[in-house]
Amino acid sequence: MIARSKLFWVAIITVVASLGFPGEVAAHHGYYTNYDLGNPRTITGVIKAVRYTSPHIRMQLQTTGRSKQVWKIDLPSPTQAQWQGLTQSVLKVGSTATVVGWPAYNRSNEMGASQITIGGKTVVVN
Repeated sequence: MIARSKLFWVAIITVVASLGFPGEVAAHHGYYTNYDLGNPRTITGVIKAVRYTSPHIRMQLQTTGRSKQVWKIDLPSPTQAQWQGLTQSVLKVGSTATVVGWPAYNRSNEMGASQITIGGKTVVVN
């Protein structure tokens, strides 16, 4: 009886805690569900914004050239990124970056990153 009671409260606490973070729960996904892994692309541009938080780092990259498109780049979690050498100090707004990754299936300007090059240093992120 005591074990059932503990399990019940653990379940209730888990549900309540997850309701407090709906964006994070919904945002945590595998690349294969949103990105076309069979169609890699390379884009170069200037970093316009960075959100270095869990569950994934998000970056906005404005392409160079005539089109000046803004791409949303999905990077790994901050912990993974730090292990791979992609720290907050590397992802500076105003820096030029080249990203190799997979475009979104929905054809929006969104990409899941495979690797990123900034200042001559390439980091494989996925």
